[in-house]
Amino acid sequence: MNNRDHVLLARQPIYNKKLEIHAYELLFRSNPVADSASFTCGDKATSQVLLNAFGEVGLSAICGNHKAYINFTKNLILEPPPFDPSQFVIEILEDIEIDQALINALSDAKKNGSSLALDDFILNHNSAPLLHMVDIVKIDVLAMSRQHIERFAKAFIPRNIILLAEKIETHEMFEFCKDIGFELFQGYFLSKPQNIEGHSIPENKAIVLKLLKDIQNQNINASNLAETINQDPQISYKLLKLVNSAAFTRMQTCTSLQQAITLLGLKQLRSWVTLIALGNLEDKPVALHQASLERAVICRRLGEKLGEHSVFDYYTVGLFSLLDAYFDRPLLGIIKSLNLPDSMIKAITNEQGKLGLALHSAKCFQTGKLDELKIIELEKYNLCITDINQLYKDCIVESDAQSIELK
Repeated sequence: MNNRDHVLLARQPIYNKKLEIHAYELLFRSNPVADSASFTCGDKATSQVLLNAFGEVGLSAICGNHKAYINFTKNLILEPPPFDPSQFVIEILEDIEIDQALINALSDAKKNGSSLALDDFILNHNSAPLLHMVDIVKIDVLAMSRQHIERFAKAFIPRNIILLAEKIETHEMFEFCKDIGFELFQGYFLSKPQNIEGHSIPENKAIVLKLLKDIQNQNINASNLAETINQDPQISYKLLKLVNSAAFTRMQTCTSLQQAITLLGLKQLRSWVTLIALGNLEDKPVALHQASLERAVICRRLGEKLGEHSVFDYYTVGLFSLLDAYFDRPLLGIIKSLNLPDSMIKAITNEQGKLGLALHSAKCFQTGKLDELKIIELEKYNLCITDINQLYKDCIVESDAQSIELK
């Protein structure tokens, strides 16, 4: 496959009621700089997603122990790829023509262990024959009124059909859908602050915010940094545990923060302390922590190619771009209080400069908006489509492994 035809692959989490990751939807886009004729065939594009996921790196590398939700075209349902059907959920698009051959093929898929989901569901003569077969119905909550959403819940939940609310963009909509019986959720609501205007920052968050301010002081020395971190024994313990984990292969055990600072350096230590401190906010789900880590890793890996700034500055930009979701406060106010360099502030708030380019790219992958990637700009730094795809897959593996180490 040449560069013009390469398909970009991304994953988007699907959460359960506890905001734990239940599965990932695999998303794809054709090369944004290729001509419009490239990948007009849905079969070819979906086939490439399957080959990328199962063939090149393996599904477990992209989705871990979670299932993959994948859009299937009619031809791929009729002639399924030679993979373990229990590893993925077949998403049936709303525009697929339903006939007896398709129903027979879906029935066979279920017998072989596949789960079936109706995507962008609309009740009509085309979708009605599938309702007795599918396990999951995906409801676009942005396209419907709350009254309409409730009607779906009352109609499908008694039939033991799992409802998945997609395109959830607020915590209020998540709570509404959860309360009326939805079990699965997909959208960007975790990356946004909850609306708690007029409330002071809780003490535990204020302590974490002060720690972030202190460790970002560019004039702090190793001794003062160790003293600041030591004020929180839990962070100190987790940091030393991390430094001595499989993530850092060392000949000798690290027994003190001073030694950790010497081994890692101030900038890398700041990054790890920030990550651990944010992970200690117990009112925030692990999924937000995982999303932050993934974004930070993507920015850091892109920073290795883009240059100009330290890779740890790229990492910090990725991590701090979600601080509003952690502290439930406007991002600009938080960022300006942290003594960050002007280049980092501009990157986080306006996606300016190379730091901003990395952050923009990370957001595109996490939201599945791959057609908004600035491919032409990235290619100036020898990042072609193939390289970007591989970098993203490597970031998934790395961030998932680090997430396990931090637990």
